[in-house]
Amino acid sequence: MAQSRRNETFGRLLSGAINSLAIYEGKTAPRVEEELGVQLGVAGKTIQRYKAGYLPPDAEAITLLAETLMRRGYLGQAWLERFLESARAPFAAQLVARLCPPTPERARPPRIYANLPAPTYMQFVPRPQAFAAVLEGLQQRTAAVLLVGLGGNGKTSLAREVAACALQSLHPELSFDAIVWISDKDRPGTTNVSVVLDVVAHTLDYPALTQLSPSEKQHEVEQLLRRQRTLLVVDNVETITDQALLHWLLRLPEPSKALLTSRERHRALWGSWLIELRGLTDAEAQALIVQRLRALGLPTVSEAALAPLVAVTGGNPKALAVALGLVKYTRRNLPQVIDDLHAARGDLFEDLFRRAWDLLDRAARHLLLSLSLFPDSAAAEALAATAEVTGYELDRALERLVDLSLLDVQQVDVTLPPRYTLHSLVRAFAAAHFPVEPTFAQHAARERWLRWYVAFVEGAGASRYDQESFARFAPEQEGTFAAAVWAHQHHYHTEALTLARKANYFYYVRGMWDKNVILNQIGAEAARAMDDPRQELLMLAYSVQRLMMQGRQAEADAQMALMEARLATTALNDHDGVAHTVRHALAFSALMRDQLDVAQGIWEENLERSRQMEVPTYQIITCLWLALVYQWQGHPTQAYRIAEHALGEAEQAGYTRGVVSLQLRLAALDLDRQQLEGAEQRIQAVTATALAFDDRPNIGRIAYLIGQLAALRQDYPTARQSFAEAIDHYQRLGLVRELAEAQQALAACH
Repeated sequence: MAQSRRNETFGRLLSGAINSLAIYEGKTAPRVEEELGVQLGVAGKTIQRYKAGYLPPDAEAITLLAETLMRRGYLGQAWLERFLESARAPFAAQLVARLCPPTPERARPPRIYANLPAPTYMQFVPRPQAFAAVLEGLQQRTAAVLLVGLGGNGKTSLAREVAACALQSLHPELSFDAIVWISDKDRPGTTNVSVVLDVVAHTLDYPALTQLSPSEKQHEVEQLLRRQRTLLVVDNVETITDQALLHWLLRLPEPSKALLTSRERHRALWGSWLIELRGLTDAEAQALIVQRLRALGLPTVSEAALAPLVAVTGGNPKALAVALGLVKYTRRNLPQVIDDLHAARGDLFEDLFRRAWDLLDRAARHLLLSLSLFPDSAAAEALAATAEVTGYELDRALERLVDLSLLDVQQVDVTLPPRYTLHSLVRAFAAAHFPVEPTFAQHAARERWLRWYVAFVEGAGASRYDQESFARFAPEQEGTFAAAVWAHQHHYHTEALTLARKANYFYYVRGMWDKNVILNQIGAEAARAMDDPRQELLMLAYSVQRLMMQGRQAEADAQMALMEARLATTALNDHDGVAHTVRHALAFSALMRDQLDVAQGIWEENLERSRQMEVPTYQIITCLWLALVYQWQGHPTQAYRIAEHALGEAEQAGYTRGVVSLQLRLAALDLDRQQLEGAEQRIQAVTATALAFDDRPNIGRIAYLIGQLAALRQDYPTARQSFAEAIDHYQRLGLVRELAEAQQALAACH
């Protein structure tokens, strides 16, 4: 009876599994059959009968075969289900559940949503009581905690340390998903509701929200703060004049919280949880002094000798640091410096900074004044160019300024050069000393500052898609944008246009499209002021494309009208980059309006003209978009041919982003043609590159294509998760067409 039970499918599945296992383990099939026979207690020839389709006589033999082949052959659930079905096993469902337990869906890689500045201290001096007070405040029902103390008391350092600990979940009662840091110290009085909402949107990685109307933006950001437990740290609140912002901070939506630092009890913030931060305790002050003495290369001093210094400074950390710097450079001993501070009248810091200023030579003074021009922090070479100080003179001046605690050093990584920043008290002191330094004119320094950024963007290659240039540009992105805005506001049209042209690509790739759009418009206005219609057309073309990608149709139409008006009065060389980019914008506009024939005609004209241009990227870009039009028109062979040709050109030209985009276009065409393995290989070939550059649009495209690939393989859990990731990326960037496409694909998976 047992011999009459036969199933050819069972035999083929068993035979294939044995052959696969033999190859995997480097054995012969008969050897594997003998091993299986020993395990089942039968001869090898019996296993061969099973391979011929004869079913094992009992359930135990089927179970042993299934378990052994699954374990040693690394076979999947699909094989197991078919194997058990062909064996007519009544216990198939239970065995599948045991051998193939359900795995959780692939989680998105954890990402830290934070914009914490690098610390300006090498080691934080623990302040247990103050730290505990902030923790207690953040556990209250009030939306905001107000940390009040004199300038230099360490409010910023304490707030930063609390935020860092909260992000790392070092305290069970202090856990946040994201940290958003905002400071009014660099540009006092400029922080308002819109600025804060933009910073929150960028930090939580929803840059598209910055393009909404004020009321819509506030609503959407508040929804984010409800979904994601965020600690919003606002430093130097005392200089904020926007009452609407202060009121908004007091009603921050739960579970998010605000931690505010201020030198005074702000009347508008009386509804917050108040913490008064006083000077360091004796033990804390001693720990700080030991650190500073070591950094200054000064000998250690007994606690008894240091006690008067702690008393005269009130335990103020900044005052202690400056005073110890004075000990080093005034060549007066500690008791003499303490006596001088005792005898001083008026503000402690005014006296300390005046004494420190008197110890500075011309180079150090110019560096200090120059740093006050930078929006946040500065590299040494930028400071050197602005102050016109170089070489040994630069190194010596920086060392003295750091020792006197007039400059603070930020270093995110020991492999990167340090950057320099100013304490808010020092920044105010420096700004006030511009008029009293006759050898250093502020406007001339600002022009040198601007010229440095112009030279930087021309040399950094931010318009190129290579890792080195992006890495160089990233630390200067805030300064570059600030330089472009300042140049525009003060009618430095040539510089504004250069900064806009050279820098906007970085902001586009990284998804900072609010700044990208602003730079395009700055460039267009600068070119118009210079009576340079060609450059104005170029910047308008960029602007039209970015606005249409985000569905900002009315703004795009306005820019398009300007572009068409300039075209009517401007003669262009059909074979140069400006004409190519303008035609590309017109084709892109037609594509977004589903006028595929119009877009096709323009891009085919562009392709023909680009063949006569020296720069190959124009031809590559045109082929990329023309392939998309052909694909949408139902001409996959034509699309594939032109994209594959362009890929070879991009690889030969070293056009990395072109390679990434074309591989993804070809992967999409492979999926349409059911060439799943080819599509997977193309996606894998460029994923690491896109992630390394944080190429936001292409990262979203990769997630979408992975979802399509998984759906075609009927792996619906992976497909749903990948489509959800794509939707998340597109929502954050505000890519309306791509978002609708991904949402439709996700709905189909359900």
